[in-house]
Amino acid sequence: MTTNLDRDAVLRVVERDITSNNFAGALQGLWRVAERIRTIDPAFSRQLLLFNRCFAALGKTRAIASIELFTTSGNALRAAQQGGDARDVARVYVAQKQHALAAEQFANAGWYGHAAIQLELAKDDRGAHAFWLKLASDPRLTHELYTRALVYFNLSRSLKRLSDNTAARKTAIESMRLLEAAADEFEGRGLRERAFDCYQVLLTIGRDGAFENLAEGYLNSIRILKQDHLKYYVLQYYEDFQAQAFKRAELHAAATLCREAAEFCFRQRLPYASYYKQKAADAYIEAARDAQRKGAPAQMVENAYSAAIDMLNDLGSYTRIHAVLSSMRELQLPEKRRERYARLGERYAAVQDHPARIVPFPNHLKMDAAYPDVWRLDVLEWEHAGDAGETMGEVAFDTAWPDFTRARALMCRLFAQSSLDADPTAAQLESLAAHLGRTEVYVALAPLETLYLNPDAAVRASVARTLRQLYFKRSFTTVIAALNDTSESVRTEGLAAVSQLHFTHAFDALARILRETNDSAVRTAALMSIGKVQSLEALDLLVSVFIQGDRGLRDVARKLLIDAEHSESRDVIRRAADEEVGETREALLAVIKARGR
Repeated sequence: MTTNLDRDAVLRVVERDITSNNFAGALQGLWRVAERIRTIDPAFSRQLLLFNRCFAALGKTRAIASIELFTTSGNALRAAQQGGDARDVARVYVAQKQHALAAEQFANAGWYGHAAIQLELAKDDRGAHAFWLKLASDPRLTHELYTRALVYFNLSRSLKRLSDNTAARKTAIESMRLLEAAADEFEGRGLRERAFDCYQVLLTIGRDGAFENLAEGYLNSIRILKQDHLKYYVLQYYEDFQAQAFKRAELHAAATLCREAAEFCFRQRLPYASYYKQKAADAYIEAARDAQRKGAPAQMVENAYSAAIDMLNDLGSYTRIHAVLSSMRELQLPEKRRERYARLGERYAAVQDHPARIVPFPNHLKMDAAYPDVWRLDVLEWEHAGDAGETMGEVAFDTAWPDFTRARALMCRLFAQSSLDADPTAAQLESLAAHLGRTEVYVALAPLETLYLNPDAAVRASVARTLRQLYFKRSFTTVIAALNDTSESVRTEGLAAVSQLHFTHAFDALARILRETNDSAVRTAALMSIGKVQSLEALDLLVSVFIQGDRGLRDVARKLLIDAEHSESRDVIRRAADEEVGETREALLAVIKARGR
């Protein structure tokens, strides 16, 4: 590790190299020091001055402009103009919050999405609409269903702000059509994470529009979460969707959702089934009363009450069933049915309640329903086209990011602007991948995905190696590709990434790798990483593998269960033991005993 003393010594050598016009040697020393950036301090400022001297001597005008903008120098605009790239000039104006001027420069560079967003910030809705319209006609989007859908979504929002509601609605419908098609395409390619993004945008459309659109977004999101075995996220989405349904007085839909959540909990052996049945019963009763108040046909009211009785019967709430039957007896139904409800009411009047144990879905598992505005972010990503330098510009010059992150992003941008040949070598691209990884930010994934398309196995291996430090669900898209690469060195790096990527949102990807691969080493690595994920889903999967897995994986799962640190580990294992018999039950009890030791 390079210490401060080492850094100072390296910088002194760099200064001597610059004095003797050995700029290549000076840059080599500066890049070596850049690998160890931890914070912005006087030594870092000194590094930037030395970089500047080297770039000035070598004519790297865009790199100089990046440093000037990062340091908020008064020379930033002039340096950007001298660099000759409109995007750099635009970024200076963005930093100065001169959004209209920034939009003009982005438009000059052909980045109409960037330009539109800047005009939205400037409250110039008509100008923003013009750029979204221009981007929508870009021929490059012909086969880019997802990005085209996002552009149409942004276009519909701009039309709505201009009070052109008819055109806004028409454009939103086209956006929904494209999102549905893009989601189908993503799922067909096994990219469920990207399909999930599509459904999140549909959710956003539904929140401001028709309940049917909201339902499509939620139900498909829930379906994907079920496929990925994220049980608690499934319930979180059920909770949010129920709240939206109740808010819109869609009582029958709310009741149906509660019943589906109850069935899901029962199948997944989760303790919240009775809670959702109770919510479903209450919603069905309210739906029946609401329908009655609105003069709906008596049979519709009857059906809602009958559904409530089914839920109440499962809960042992016979007193409430008696009350519901009394209400049904008063409906305008055929006499024979009314008499039947009267007889049933008398029978239930004499039955004592046997209340079920109600365990509410806990508040600490409920999530914030906010979702990143992917309709903007992914358009910006598309316009960056996998360019590492431009992508890192979004981070380096945005003071909302921590200083050390901005500094690492700047180093990556400087490397891309100053050290890549027109036809970069494999070694240069490997260094670029390493710089991207050090930023540890989500936006680094797009340029890394572009790098992974390189035909040189050494470059692909460097990308897989870099992904070890990028703790994002999307990282697994490339990791899984690396596991199936034709090069052994790339597969080895993919396996190492699986061993190191263990975080909460990694669970579904790791579980998928565990299910779908036949490679025993990969399966073991995936299970080991799952064992380090602090979630109830991970615990449940460990128990499942311990009960049903092959011999080798069972031994791994047993050790992981014994060492599991989750606060509910013992309860999860105990519940599983209570549902088993014979040797399996004894084996689970032995795990509990071993944990005690």
